[in-house]
Amino acid sequence: LKTATGASYEKLRSDGMRAWVAENLRIAAGITASAIRSVRETANSKCCRAVRAASDATKTCKEAVRSSTAALLTTSKKTMETAKAKAIKASTTAKTIAKNGHVQATAVGAAGGAAAVGAWRQEAIRKERV
Repeated sequence: LKTATGASYEKLRSDGMRAWVAENLRIAAGITASAIRSVRETANSKCCRAVRAASDATKTCKEAVRSSTAALLTTSKKTMETAKAKAIKASTTAKTIAKNGHVQATAVGAAGGAAAVGAWRQEAIRKERV
């Protein structure tokens, strides 16, 4: 440092103030430009890594959504098939039961009993009003 300072002072004395300042400004500009390039390269590298990471995260998210959607669709289809099979079975069982003569007789009896009770109740209400 002492040697560099001495050499710079000698240059100042021999070349003059204007030349010495111009040379030091060129050196400072070069150092500044080098530092700026270094910072710019580092920032660009980090930016590229961040963009890549964001892109990878987006891709992973899309794949997860697609996978979940496919699984949900499969489950929905299985549920619909099961519901359809159960509905067909229930319909068949109901038709079989409805064709049974004993069930038909019971239903007619229950309907007749309900009608009789309804008529009796109507008669009781009418008598209460009188």
